[in-house]
Amino acid sequence: MGAAYDDNILYTEDEKVDSSILTVSPSVDLDYETLLSSVTLSADWDILTYLDESDLNRTNQYYELSGDRRFKERWKADIDLKYYDDTTLNTYLQETGRVIERVQRNFLEAGGDVDYDLTTVSGLSVGYRYQDASYDDDDFSDYYNHRGNLYYVHRLKTEVDRISIGPSYYYRKNDFNEVDSYSMDIGWHRDWSTVSYSFASIGARYAEVTDEDGSDDDSWGARARIDLSFDGETSTTLFRYFHDLRTTSQGDDINVDNFYFSYRQLLTERFRAGINARLVFSYKLLDRQSDVNDSRYYWLEPNLTYDVMRNLRVSLSYRYQNNVESGDDGERDITRERNVFWLQFSYSWTTLF
Repeated sequence: MGAAYDDNILYTEDEKVDSSILTVSPSVDLDYETLLSSVTLSADWDILTYLDESDLNRTNQYYELSGDRRFKERWKADIDLKYYDDTTLNTYLQETGRVIERVQRNFLEAGGDVDYDLTTVSGLSVGYRYQDASYDDDDFSDYYNHRGNLYYVHRLKTEVDRISIGPSYYYRKNDFNEVDSYSMDIGWHRDWSTVSYSFASIGARYAEVTDEDGSDDDSWGARARIDLSFDGETSTTLFRYFHDLRTTSQGDDINVDNFYFSYRQLLTERFRAGINARLVFSYKLLDRQSDVNDSRYYWLEPNLTYDVMRNLRVSLSYRYQNNVESGDDGERDITRERNVFWLQFSYSWTTLF
């Protein structure tokens, strides 16, 4: 639980609404593991009470389930399931970089992969993912999408490098249009050590948009992804980037460049410091789309944490957010800023069954 202050709750350019906030954030994590399988379940709730704007009170909910299992010697499967109940100024903003009216959004994602070892150094991986998003406002466009992929994976003689290549297909539909997208991707995974790894992929993409009236348009582009991770004894570093399609609340797919960075450093036995940051560029997939020309969104969040005792932790954080939308020629840019401060007390315990 904790306390916070937000100087622009609705993230508007003008007529900002501010408030002090009481936060209660219970969470539950369950882990189960055997020699052949593992399951992880997490449930998080953010209960927000706005002392000056009680009509904005709400509870954000986040649920995730993941698991994997090895079948016999050559087969392995993994699944994951996510469900989010929050607002368009939460996970939607982090995915698309677009600032819109604050309304409730429900998001479901389910998927999995099946891997088969052809030989000791090569294999096939088949994956599928389904997403569904709905908004508590008729002015916004609900949608669903499917994505499937097939990759050939080969481990190189270095034993720490793996190369993958294969096609993927993406289909998205709402009440206004539908999108078919095809890509061919090549990826490289490397285990630098027992505590660090990297993954990078790039591919060519072709997308076709078909409107409700039957008219269509197409676009050539690219897909890309980079993951870097280091998890040491005194510090952790995580960097992620992707370039791909994302769907806006207005029903259009847009190009998104999404960067995320996180760093944690243990300063003393009980004291640690960290910084989180995200940068998102988004722009039209097609010139004919009635969309802003481009948008830039970023946030920066330094934080300090102190372990009062084994199970009790206190943290102090500050987040600065900035968004700029570029309009058509002759139209002025829209700039939004937001500052959030919060003090959080966390108590945790572990139970073995």
